[in-house]
Amino acid sequence: MDLASHHALPSSHKRVIVLGSTGSIGTQTLQVIEHLNALHEQGKHATKYELVGLAAGRDDAALFAQAQRWGVRDVALCDSSTAPPDGLSLRTGKDAAVQLVDDIDADLVVGAIVGIAGLRSVLRAVQRGTDVALANKESLVAAGSLVTRTAFESGARLLPLDSEHAGVWQCLAALDSHHPCPPMHSPDCVSRVILTASGGSMRSKTREQIEHATIEDALNHPNWDMGAKVTIDSATLMNKGLELLEAHWLFGLPADKLGAVIHPQSIVHAMIECADCSVIAQLGMPDMKAPIQHALCDAHRPLGCAPKLDVTKMGSLEFIEIDPDRFPAIELAMHAIDAGGDAGAALNAANEHAVHAFINNRLPFGQIDRCVQHVMAHWSTSPIDALEDVLDADQRARALADEFCSVKGA
Repeated sequence: MDLASHHALPSSHKRVIVLGSTGSIGTQTLQVIEHLNALHEQGKHATKYELVGLAAGRDDAALFAQAQRWGVRDVALCDSSTAPPDGLSLRTGKDAAVQLVDDIDADLVVGAIVGIAGLRSVLRAVQRGTDVALANKESLVAAGSLVTRTAFESGARLLPLDSEHAGVWQCLAALDSHHPCPPMHSPDCVSRVILTASGGSMRSKTREQIEHATIEDALNHPNWDMGAKVTIDSATLMNKGLELLEAHWLFGLPADKLGAVIHPQSIVHAMIECADCSVIAQLGMPDMKAPIQHALCDAHRPLGCAPKLDVTKMGSLEFIEIDPDRFPAIELAMHAIDAGGDAGAALNAANEHAVHAFINNRLPFGQIDRCVQHVMAHWSTSPIDALEDVLDADQRARALADEFCSVKGA
């Protein structure tokens, strides 16, 4: 008997739609798929991945180039005035990504559209019972109860793509190798889940320096290469606040079992404090390909394409308590978790509006978190029963945020 055939892996096939394919997470997802398919050809990975759909916002040239390279016929754009190349089936408009998910059968949808704009397509995939590799944290921040309830009903799994939530997922596997995939309820032995934050470009700045930071200052992230919105959220630490809300929904944890610390090296991505006083941590280089691969491979571990961590060369690891006066975003997120209902939608909408105002020189950097504080202080929480409730809360919160920007604007 041929030894190679004796040890050959059983072959499987996974159809994938990537929403937000031209962004940072989307392009890295395509790189990981290329790597995994090469392993499959060598008999080193069981699954072959077929890209069956791609969606982007407005970058039609990049989307069309991706489609041609990968042999993808079905694509979607939020906005385009360019005719697609021959043989390409293009959907356009604000619900183009939703239509793509509706039209094309897939085994996995990668949700990497940034902001509330990604909610509809993620929710539609979950409604269809399709697993979602989730990078669009706003889907859970704004509509966590709706998305997770729908996932439980349809059987869809939410596979986290954020490095921190992928880290929590892996730490939980150390407690129970047969633990379910998110959304889930964490075991009782979990005392607290801690997410790490790089601290972004403002981690060593005083509040006075934060007040007057420029766009160039805010976008100067020391560890990660991300889009403008996420990088600015990292600078205010709102990105970590949103991730705490996401962890609440993914792992069934209340606010008092969640925490965050600044970890400048971005080597430790998540930690779990257990009831027996032990701590389980997940480590890796600050590279998104590792958590992307973990989700695409369903938590199996073929040869990776991310840089390897050499613990003898990583130097010291620092963990710093977050100063709520410099970074009030964490307390705002905890408040939204405790409030429930549409509080997460209000928090997310206020932050998105404030960040957009900052990028467009309508609001000083130091007023971003104050804008969110203003909206949350004037918010009356209501339950979420349907998508319309989320969208209504989003619009009302943006209106409050716009009033603040008009008064405090640059």
